[in-house]
Amino acid sequence: MRCMLIDDDIPTVEALRGIVNWEEFGITEVVSAHNIQDAKQLFAGGEPDLIICDIEMPRGSGIDMIQWAREQQYEGGFIFLTCHESFSFASKAIAYDADSYLVKPLDKQELEAALRKAMDTLKQKIMLGEYRKLGQAWLKNQDLLERTFWSDVLTAAISPRLQLIQSEVQKRELSVSTHPDYLLLLVSVPRSGIEREWDESIFSYALSNLVTEILSSRVNGGRIIPYQADKIFYISVVAESQVDMGWLQERAEEIIQLCRDYLKCAATCYFSEPAGITGLSQLKTELEQADESNLIFRGRVHVPGQPFHYDLTERFTLDTELFTLLFVQKEKAQIVNRLKKELERLASLSKLDAATLHSIREDLVQVVYSLLARHHIQAHRLFADAHSQRLAQAAESSVFDFMKWAQALTDKTVDSIKEVLESEGVVERAKRFIQENYTRELSREDVAASVYLTADYLAKVFKNGTGQSINEYLNGCRIRAAQQLLIESTASIGEIAMDTGFDTISYFSTVFKKLTGETPAAYRLRHKAVL
Repeated sequence: MRCMLIDDDIPTVEALRGIVNWEEFGITEVVSAHNIQDAKQLFAGGEPDLIICDIEMPRGSGIDMIQWAREQQYEGGFIFLTCHESFSFASKAIAYDADSYLVKPLDKQELEAALRKAMDTLKQKIMLGEYRKLGQAWLKNQDLLERTFWSDVLTAAISPRLQLIQSEVQKRELSVSTHPDYLLLLVSVPRSGIEREWDESIFSYALSNLVTEILSSRVNGGRIIPYQADKIFYISVVAESQVDMGWLQERAEEIIQLCRDYLKCAATCYFSEPAGITGLSQLKTELEQADESNLIFRGRVHVPGQPFHYDLTERFTLDTELFTLLFVQKEKAQIVNRLKKELERLASLSKLDAATLHSIREDLVQVVYSLLARHHIQAHRLFADAHSQRLAQAAESSVFDFMKWAQALTDKTVDSIKEVLESEGVVERAKRFIQENYTRELSREDVAASVYLTADYLAKVFKNGTGQSINEYLNGCRIRAAQQLLIESTASIGEIAMDTGFDTISYFSTVFKKLTGETPAAYRLRHKAVL
């Protein structure tokens, strides 16, 4: 252990060093300082286990030192020295948990008794600290064990049979009763509803902490289970049915409000009916299904017996003729705004359920695919990129996701049709694709796919735009590259044929002579002679 002596009187410090057999008290290092500033610097190099400090010093008192040390969360021993007794000094020393208060001149026996008392107190503090750490670790471990148990129950990893669940409780040594009824609170936040700046794992951690803090007074952390589905962050809370439902609903409202204020997201809370422990996995599934079907009642608390009320007396049908006309007129903004207004109107009338949103999507896709086919654009290629696929998969999760998908669908469709109508743009893109890929095996279909058109339609447009067939233009690119290699490289004619995309030397030679009027060998010889 380490002891620090603080006194502005150097002889006193030296006397203290010599008067005590420090090793007898378990102290192996004694350092000294002659003012508070030096003591603080020594403190920064490593906290002492015990401080013996004069109270009255010119550059800061011992009371200043103990006050500063305790503010730094210092829990070590503290013995004060003073030249005269003072109730004011003594009371302050006691207030800051000093071990002893000794009056100079020092008596060796009194000093050793004070040291013994201080070291015993310090050992007790250390022991209690270790016990506290062990207790906290035990509590955390218990929470983790219980959370794992409830997660297994909710996912039916433990078969929902009472005997098996009771057996698992015993195996895991948990203080969980399998007899009372439980209810579930499910907190849901769509991935699409969180801000882009969030790292998903950090968001999940923040959401879990928020829910745990709000419910901690009546629900222990082991019964709060965070998990994720493809599109949703979920937290399941297992509560005993006798918990005050009014209190739980108020806490659910608080969760929604704090998520809105601090996490900048819309949370929705669902309560289940009470059920025995064997029915919890089914309750979880039912709540998740309710969340999946919830398009317009988000950001609220939903309790049993109050289902979503949709007015489905008259099914909505998208005006496909109007939207076809808007696509033909390339009115991208009008298409998106009309869709948005229709969805908002349906939502305000409680007419927008999952089936209605699905039918609107199907009608819009029909309009788009019909137009693309009319312009010989291959839809499966146009929307094959990963971003388009992700948007399409999430489109029916929420109105927000639907509008993101509709915006991207509209932009790609209108832009592609524009390019086809401006055939020069399509031809230039096809030519660039050929120029960048002529060295590999390339078919007419490959070139057409690069501009999302059918092969026959592109062949027609390409011929009209260049006066050449796609194959003629491809061979032209290859032969121009071969001419340069014949002049500049020492590669064999066979190697040059392969490097420029020809399958055989004979076909290469035939095409080369057709386009240049001479064989590859003659062309190389003539140009080498010139050089």
